[in-house]
Amino acid sequence: MIIGYDGTDYAGWQKQPGLITIQETMENYFQHQFGCRVHIMASGRTDAGVHARGQVAAMDFDHPIPLYNLQRAMNSGLPKDIRVYRLFEADPDFQPRFDAKKKTYWYRFFMGPVMPPELARYADLVPEPLDFEPIDRALKMLEGEHDFLAFRASGGVNLTTVRTIYSASIEELSLSEPLPFGRLMALKITGNGFLYKMVRTIAGTLRKIGRGQIRPEAILEAYETGDRTLLGPCAEARGLMLMKVVYDKEVERTMISGDPSGIEPSVRQDSVKKSENGLSSKNENVLN
Repeated sequence: MIIGYDGTDYAGWQKQPGLITIQETMENYFQHQFGCRVHIMASGRTDAGVHARGQVAAMDFDHPIPLYNLQRAMNSGLPKDIRVYRLFEADPDFQPRFDAKKKTYWYRFFMGPVMPPELARYADLVPEPLDFEPIDRALKMLEGEHDFLAFRASGGVNLTTVRTIYSASIEELSLSEPLPFGRLMALKITGNGFLYKMVRTIAGTLRKIGRGQIRPEAILEAYETGDRTLLGPCAEARGLMLMKVVYDKEVERTMISGDPSGIEPSVRQDSVKKSENGLSSKNENVLN
């Protein structure tokens, strides 16, 4: 399944004792609605306050309800800050985390003196001016295969800290109406994987570089030494969003990765036809 969520009110994806998480909320839905226990695995365990537009997850679920109607049922029964964009049948061996080839994150920040209220949950505030010339130099240093040990926050556990960054850029996001007294920007970064709080550390470091408080070359030194103190602070969680997860072509043919509009019209029409012909009265009760 491909899902999106506003992570503001959740303690991240993964279940944690005494805390409300995305995974627990979705698994509880199946327990209450269908009377079955499921274990939902995701492509990545986003942290508390982090959002997703293209999270990919998988579960074993044996029920006669058609996928299209299950999607409708989930979007009706889940909290409004968790949405299911797409359901698809995957190979039984599919592992959304370990089969992923690339992941794209955006870190959004508003450059201006005052944060517009409509962005307060989804972007960090950067009130000071930034020099983008050293930032652009630093972005180029991020690309390629490197040991990102210094970019990992304490508490992260990985067999290897080597990752490959395929692209890293900062762009202004276009909006239908201009924002007052500022610009909405996004750090867009794609890699084969990311360490614990790695993207947020990159965002915090780039901000320090743009303010002239850290030299771009500190990134190269961090690769060599693994010294976390050479880098900037971990940026706020609210600006980070998992945008897209890419798999091999065989898997991609069965899914629409990171499409915020939901199901493609042709797929939607086919699913409606199937549901009209095959939805039982029992399943209709599930949907209501």
